[in-house]
Amino acid sequence: MKNNFLKTFVVAIAAFCMFTVQSCNNDPCSKVDCGINGTCFEGNCICDAGYDGTDCNIVISSLFTGIYDVEEICDSDPTFTDTYISTINESIEGVQFITISNIYNFASFDDVEAEDATILASVSNAGGVYSLLIENQTFTSANLSNFEVSGTGTYDTATSIITVNYSITDTSLDPFDSAYIDNCVQAYYPQ
Repeated sequence: MKNNFLKTFVVAIAAFCMFTVQSCNNDPCSKVDCGINGTCFEGNCICDAGYDGTDCNIVISSLFTGIYDVEEICDSDPTFTDTYISTINESIEGVQFITISNIYNFASFDDVEAEDATILASVSNAGGVYSLLIENQTFTSANLSNFEVSGTGTYDTATSIITVNYSITDTSLDPFDSAYIDNCVQAYYPQ
């Protein structure tokens, strides 16, 4: 009888320890897979820069890439809507960057190619809004070296339309010249 009591006691202790250890394993990340582009924190994936999704498998720049029909209205002539084609590609700078060609429809100018008017923008997702940022920059082409551009934009996931607000400054002009800076709004429609 004493032996049975001891066996029952040992089994009860073992069962108690087993359930206690299992119930203490409350790691919210134990069943979350963030892949190679993110890290789990409190049960959710925190994605590396340039990535998004519940398991960090979306490359944000890939949402923006493509060939687009652009409609642009600028302060220099608000009654005129310029239409042209622009290409957005992923950048060699990293997954959080894109390049936008033919900004301001410079390809319509003499001696300028669409590639000459290419700018760099970073892309991100903040609070469910995909956005782009064009930090102030000049063009690498000698034909456009006197122009600076900066701006912001958003990508609409429902329509795949990109909207960009930017300013272009002709630094060869006097700052008091009305053509010194032009503010523009663009809508990029995927082809």
